[in-house]
Amino acid sequence: MNAWTVIVSGLSLLVGIMLGALLWACWLRRRKSGDKLRLPDRWPLRSRLIVNGNEQEVWRSLRSIFHEHAVMVKIPILRFTRLHETQNLNSKHSVKIRADARLKSEQWLEMLDGLHTTFTVCTMDGKVVGCVDVPGKLELTKASRELKEALLLDCGIAYTVVNAFNLPDASTMRELFLGEMPVHPVEHQVTLGGDSEFHADLTAFTKQQANPAG
Repeated sequence: MNAWTVIVSGLSLLVGIMLGALLWACWLRRRKSGDKLRLPDRWPLRSRLIVNGNEQEVWRSLRSIFHEHAVMVKIPILRFTRLHETQNLNSKHSVKIRADARLKSEQWLEMLDGLHTTFTVCTMDGKVVGCVDVPGKLELTKASRELKEALLLDCGIAYTVVNAFNLPDASTMRELFLGEMPVHPVEHQVTLGGDSEFHADLTAFTKQQANPAG
Protein backbone atom coordinates (compact mmCIF):
# COMPACT_ATOMS: atom_id res chain seq x y z
CA MET A 1 0.00 0.00 0.00
CA ASN A 2 2.85 2.32 0.89
CA ALA A 3 4.53 1.48 -2.43
CA TRP A 4 1.44 2.58 -4.39
CA THR A 5 1.30 5.76 -2.36
CA VAL A 6 4.90 6.52 -3.26
CA ILE A 7 4.25 5.81 -6.97
CA VAL A 8 1.12 8.00 -7.06
CA SER A 9 2.93 10.80 -5.25
CA GLY A 10 5.81 10.55 -7.70
CA LEU A 11 3.53 10.67 -10.70
CA SER A 12 1.63 13.63 -9.25
CA LEU A 13 4.89 15.47 -8.69
CA LEU A 14 6.02 14.72 -12.26
CA VAL A 15 2.71 15.94 -13.72
CA GLY A 16 2.94 19.08 -11.61
CA ILE A 17 6.46 19.79 -12.84
CA MET A 18 5.44 19.28 -16.48
CA LEU A 19 2.37 21.51 -16.07
CA GLY A 20 4.45 24.20 -14.42
CA ALA A 21 7.00 24.08 -17.24
CA LEU A 22 4.23 24.37 -19.83
CA LEU A 23 2.69 27.37 -18.07
CA TRP A 24 6.12 28.99 -17.82
CA ALA A 25 6.74 28.49 -21.55
CA CYS A 26 3.34 30.00 -22.39
CA TRP A 27 4.05 33.00 -20.17
CA LEU A 28 7.44 33.58 -21.84
CA ARG A 29 5.91 33.30 -25.32
CA ARG A 30 3.15 35.78 -24.43
CA ARG A 31 5.71 38.16 -22.95
CA LYS A 32 7.86 38.01 -26.09
CA SER A 33 4.80 38.64 -28.25
CA GLY A 34 3.97 41.66 -26.14
CA ASP A 35 7.49 42.99 -26.64
CA LYS A 36 7.14 42.69 -30.42
CA LEU A 37 3.88 44.64 -30.41
CA ARG A 38 5.12 47.40 -28.12
CA LEU A 39 4.95 50.75 -29.91
CA PRO A 40 8.09 52.89 -30.02
CA ASP A 41 8.25 56.20 -28.19
CA ARG A 42 9.44 57.78 -31.44
CA TRP A 43 8.81 56.24 -34.86
CA PRO A 44 11.95 55.79 -37.02
CA LEU A 45 10.19 57.38 -40.00
CA ARG A 46 10.11 60.67 -41.84
CA SER A 47 7.82 62.11 -44.50
CA ARG A 48 8.75 62.07 -48.18
CA LEU A 49 7.29 63.11 -51.51
CA ILE A 50 4.76 60.68 -52.94
CA VAL A 51 6.26 61.11 -56.44
CA ASN A 52 9.80 61.61 -57.74
CA GLY A 53 10.94 64.14 -60.35
CA ASN A 54 9.97 62.17 -63.47
CA GLU A 55 6.66 61.14 -61.94
CA GLN A 56 5.97 64.75 -60.98
CA GLU A 57 6.38 65.84 -64.61
CA VAL A 58 4.07 63.12 -65.92
CA TRP A 59 1.53 63.84 -63.17
CA ARG A 60 1.45 67.51 -64.13
CA SER A 61 0.86 66.60 -67.79
CA LEU A 62 -1.87 64.08 -66.98
CA ARG A 63 -3.74 66.62 -64.85
CA SER A 64 -3.63 69.02 -67.79
CA ILE A 65 -4.70 66.40 -70.36
CA PHE A 66 -7.51 64.97 -68.20
CA HIS A 67 -8.56 68.23 -66.59
CA GLU A 68 -12.11 67.02 -66.01
CA HIS A 69 -10.90 63.83 -64.31
CA ALA A 70 -9.08 62.95 -61.11
CA VAL A 71 -5.52 61.65 -61.45
CA MET A 72 -4.84 59.39 -58.46
CA VAL A 73 -1.35 58.37 -57.34
CA LYS A 74 -0.23 54.77 -56.73
CA ILE A 75 -3.63 53.21 -56.08
CA PRO A 76 -3.64 49.38 -55.64
CA ILE A 77 -5.30 47.68 -58.61
CA LEU A 78 -7.44 45.61 -56.25
CA ARG A 79 -8.94 48.88 -55.01
CA PHE A 80 -10.89 49.28 -58.26
CA THR A 81 -11.26 45.67 -59.47
CA ARG A 82 -12.94 42.57 -58.08
CA LEU A 83 -13.59 38.95 -58.97
CA HIS A 84 -16.53 38.14 -61.22
CA GLU A 85 -19.62 37.16 -59.24
CA THR A 86 -19.79 34.00 -61.37
CA GLN A 87 -16.83 32.78 -59.35
CA ASN A 88 -19.18 32.36 -56.37
CA LEU A 89 -20.42 28.84 -56.96
CA ASN A 90 -23.83 27.89 -55.62
CA SER A 91 -24.86 24.93 -53.49
CA LYS A 92 -25.43 22.55 -56.41
CA HIS A 93 -21.68 22.23 -56.90
CA SER A 94 -19.76 19.74 -54.81
CA VAL A 95 -17.95 20.83 -51.66
CA LYS A 96 -14.60 20.05 -53.31
CA ILE A 97 -15.37 22.20 -56.38
CA ARG A 98 -16.41 25.12 -54.19
CA ALA A 99 -13.33 24.70 -51.99
CA ASP A 100 -11.03 24.57 -55.03
CA ALA A 101 -12.66 27.69 -56.50
CA ARG A 102 -12.24 29.58 -53.23
CA LEU A 103 -8.60 28.50 -52.97
CA LYS A 104 -7.90 29.62 -56.53
CA SER A 105 -9.58 32.98 -55.89
CA GLU A 106 -7.50 33.47 -52.75
CA GLN A 107 -4.33 32.64 -54.69
CA TRP A 108 -5.23 35.19 -57.39
CA LEU A 109 -5.90 37.87 -54.81
CA GLU A 110 -2.65 37.07 -53.00
CA MET A 111 -0.76 37.32 -56.30
CA LEU A 112 -2.30 40.71 -57.05
CA ASP A 113 -1.92 42.09 -53.53
CA GLY A 114 0.27 45.19 -53.61
CA LEU A 115 0.11 45.50 -57.41
CA HIS A 116 -0.40 49.13 -58.41
CA THR A 117 0.21 51.59 -61.22
CA THR A 118 1.90 54.97 -60.84
CA PHE A 119 -1.20 56.94 -61.88
CA THR A 120 -4.88 56.05 -62.15
CA VAL A 121 -7.19 58.33 -64.14
CA CYS A 122 -10.83 58.22 -63.10
CA THR A 123 -14.03 60.19 -63.53
CA MET A 124 -15.27 62.34 -60.69
CA ASP A 125 -17.71 59.60 -59.69
CA GLY A 126 -14.86 57.10 -59.30
CA LYS A 127 -14.93 55.13 -62.59
CA VAL A 128 -11.38 54.28 -63.69
CA VAL A 129 -10.73 54.95 -67.39
CA GLY A 130 -6.98 54.33 -67.61
CA CYS A 131 -3.74 53.63 -65.79
CA VAL A 132 -0.20 54.90 -66.40
CA ASP A 133 3.10 53.49 -65.20
CA VAL A 134 6.27 55.59 -65.00
CA PRO A 135 9.42 53.42 -64.76
CA GLY A 136 11.80 54.38 -61.98
CA LYS A 137 15.44 53.52 -61.32
CA LEU A 138 14.42 49.88 -61.58
CA GLU A 139 12.89 49.36 -65.01
CA LEU A 140 9.41 47.89 -65.18
CA THR A 141 9.81 44.19 -65.92
CA LYS A 142 8.24 42.67 -69.02
CA ALA A 143 6.30 40.19 -66.87
CA SER A 144 4.85 42.94 -64.67
CA ARG A 145 3.88 45.06 -67.66
CA GLU A 146 2.23 42.17 -69.50
CA LEU A 147 0.34 41.15 -66.35
CA LYS A 148 -1.08 44.65 -65.91
CA GLU A 149 -1.90 44.98 -69.61
CA ALA A 150 -3.83 41.70 -69.65
CA LEU A 151 -5.56 42.31 -66.34
CA LEU A 152 -6.66 45.86 -67.09
CA LEU A 153 -7.66 45.07 -70.68
CA ASP A 154 -10.00 42.35 -69.38
CA CYS A 155 -11.54 45.02 -67.14
CA GLY A 156 -11.95 47.45 -70.06
CA ILE A 157 -9.33 49.82 -68.64
CA ALA A 158 -6.61 51.35 -70.82
CA TYR A 159 -2.97 51.00 -69.77
CA THR A 160 0.28 52.51 -70.98
CA VAL A 161 3.86 53.10 -69.84
CA VAL A 162 5.41 56.55 -70.30
CA ASN A 163 8.07 58.82 -68.87
CA ALA A 164 8.74 62.53 -68.77
CA PHE A 165 10.82 62.35 -71.96
CA ASN A 166 8.40 60.19 -73.95
CA LEU A 167 4.91 61.45 -73.15
CA PRO A 168 2.23 61.07 -75.89
CA ASP A 169 0.36 64.24 -76.82
CA ALA A 170 -3.04 65.09 -75.37
CA SER A 171 -5.07 63.85 -78.35
CA THR A 172 -3.37 60.46 -78.29
CA MET A 173 -3.84 59.99 -74.56
CA ARG A 174 -7.50 61.02 -74.67
CA GLU A 175 -8.11 58.65 -77.59
CA LEU A 176 -6.55 55.79 -75.63
CA PHE A 177 -8.31 56.46 -72.34
CA LEU A 178 -11.61 58.05 -73.43
CA GLY A 179 -12.05 56.83 -77.01
CA GLU A 180 -12.13 60.38 -78.36
CA MET A 181 -11.16 60.93 -81.97
CA PRO A 182 -7.83 62.75 -82.25
CA VAL A 183 -7.80 66.36 -83.40
CA HIS A 184 -5.24 65.50 -86.10
CA PRO A 185 -4.76 62.28 -88.09
CA VAL A 186 -2.77 59.68 -86.17
CA GLU A 187 0.01 59.65 -88.77
CA HIS A 188 0.72 63.34 -88.04
CA GLN A 189 0.91 62.88 -84.28
CA VAL A 190 4.27 62.58 -82.58
CA THR A 191 5.32 62.00 -79.01
CA LEU A 192 7.88 64.10 -77.25
CA GLY A 193 10.37 61.29 -77.75
CA GLY A 194 9.29 60.40 -81.29
CA ASP A 195 8.29 56.88 -80.21
CA SER A 196 6.26 55.28 -83.01
CA GLU A 197 5.96 51.99 -81.12
CA PHE A 198 3.45 53.63 -78.79
CA HIS A 199 1.08 54.30 -81.70
CA ALA A 200 1.31 50.68 -82.83
CA ASP A 201 0.35 49.57 -79.31
CA LEU A 202 -2.45 52.13 -79.28
CA THR A 203 -3.87 50.91 -82.58
CA ALA A 204 -3.83 47.30 -81.39
CA PHE A 205 -5.56 48.26 -78.15
CA THR A 206 -8.32 50.30 -79.80
CA LYS A 207 -9.03 47.47 -82.25
CA GLN A 208 -9.41 45.06 -79.32
CA GLN A 209 -11.77 47.49 -77.62
CA ALA A 210 -13.85 47.83 -80.76
CA ASN A 211 -14.07 44.05 -81.27
CA PRO A 212 -14.17 42.58 -77.74
CA ALA A 213 -15.64 39.28 -78.92
CA GLY A 214 -13.13 38.71 -81.66
